[in-house]
Amino acid sequence: MVTVEGWLTFYDEKEKEWKPLDGRVKFYLDGKEIGESDAKLGTFSFSFLSPYIGKHKIDMKFKAPGFEPSYKSLEFEVVKAEKKSNVLRVAKIALVLIMLLVISLFLSLLVAKQL
Repeated sequence: MVTVEGWLTFYDEKEKEWKPLDGRVKFYLDGKEIGESDAKLGTFSFSFLSPYIGKHKIDMKFKAPGFEPSYKSLEFEVVKAEKKSNVLRVAKIALVLIMLLVISLFLSLLVAKQL
């Protein structure tokens, strides 16, 4: 499953502050409408089945009387579990290497200070 969550706000010129906006948000996956969700107190959430492997684009459109239409697009990629685990492994290795570099720099500063 893929879940998209967000919020809608508008700027109230009289009160000079941002306020939540309620209404209906329509969702399009790769240009095809896949559903809609109601924003309550400005927040919305929409879930749909994960599409086929590859890159995709989801568009969210909001239109309500008295407000200008709003539009937001997000791109995402569906990958096989093994590719995801490879990316996570590389990220963990990079994190460990960065931590070792920071520790070695800290130790060299301590040794240099002792001399």
